[in-house]
Amino acid sequence: MSGDAVASAAVRRRQRRSIPKITLTSASKTLQDQFDLIRRHQTRSRACRCDRLILPRLPYVWDIGQYHDVAISLISGELVSASSTVTTYGTFQGLLYVFFPAEPVTAAVFNGLFAVLVYIPVAYLYRSLYPWMSEHNYGVMALILYLPLPFLFFSLPMRDALSAFSFLSFLALGVYALQERDVAMGLTIVPLWAMVFLLRPELGLVGLLGFGAAGSVDLIRVLDIELSIPSLAVVLGGLGALGFGLFAEVLYSFERANRELAYRAQGGAVYLDGMQYSSWFDFLLAAPGRVLYFVFTPFPLHVESVFHLLAFTAVPIVIVLFVGAIRSLYECEFDETVAVLLIVVFLAGSAGYGAINSNFGTGVRHRIIFEFILVIVAAPVIARWELLVREWLGVVPHHRDEHDEQQRETQELDSHVEARREYSNEARE
Repeated sequence: MSGDAVASAAVRRRQRRSIPKITLTSASKTLQDQFDLIRRHQTRSRACRCDRLILPRLPYVWDIGQYHDVAISLISGELVSASSTVTTYGTFQGLLYVFFPAEPVTAAVFNGLFAVLVYIPVAYLYRSLYPWMSEHNYGVMALILYLPLPFLFFSLPMRDALSAFSFLSFLALGVYALQERDVAMGLTIVPLWAMVFLLRPELGLVGLLGFGAAGSVDLIRVLDIELSIPSLAVVLGGLGALGFGLFAEVLYSFERANRELAYRAQGGAVYLDGMQYSSWFDFLLAAPGRVLYFVFTPFPLHVESVFHLLAFTAVPIVIVLFVGAIRSLYECEFDETVAVLLIVVFLAGSAGYGAINSNFGTGVRHRIIFEFILVIVAAPVIARWELLVREWLGVVPHHRDEHDEQQRETQELDSHVEARREYSNEARE
């Protein structure tokens, strides 16, 4: 081999050894260059037209501006006087501004990432609730990713996407720790719960109530005590009293609850405006009706603008998911511990938000997590819808194995529905 060939081979070896080092040291610069490229071409992109034309017409410009101002103040070293929840998300947004362009679109990009990742804890929760179900439920995935209002709000630079992803991850990891008796995992979710509490204190307390109920059911099963309606009533009644105490003492005093009720009864998406509580008994008496308003508003007579119409389009979806969830629990086999957790979270969260919410413009954002819980509980019915849609469209699997798998899923779903019916008939006898 000639001297030139040896020298060339040595140079190539040195270049190959240096590639990983160059790649690692320039990773952050590459990401920054990508964001700069996006920013340079925004003037010619549809994203920019959406940012300039659509966002100003949504009733959340004030919220987006608050988070952006807090983030700018924090990275500038200035004092912040916003609320703790706004400061928490503003801190996260400010951390993004340290490495990426200091614009709201940066937070929107990462919110889009959380919107995709949120399916991971959702998938674990529905498989924990219905262990016999297939791991691949494209109907559930499609609803989680493309429900109209979550799809919109998770694209905005606000805290909804991060809150939903954090809370559902907290529930999924807690279920794993409870089912596997994993103490280490139980300890690691404490910081995650703290993050949820800082972003949305009410969700943090609702999560504690849910796991209190799930832990009680799990304890009853471990002690070989029959899980009956009276025992569940005692557990849920005690937790309901605890939840009311936490709401009244930790989140809202009586005076603050009325102030919050009056504050939220502003704008063009108001319902039950002018209502004030005269006592805690009045508060409890109005709770069921306000839960219905929170879950199912806006009603048809509330629609007065394009945004109201957009919010109203989600109501039929919520109704269908609610009916599907009830039917799934009634007809299919499920894990009682996970079911109690999700039911308590849904009821306690809806009651808490409904008690102080008088604006469906805010309510549709707060309701997103509970819509996802309905999707989780209604997973068997959604799987049936998926199979029916495939048959209606004439979608034929390309391989025999896929066809056999689809038939097996249908037969397994029918068998578990039938088993649940037989169990119900035996219980009545």
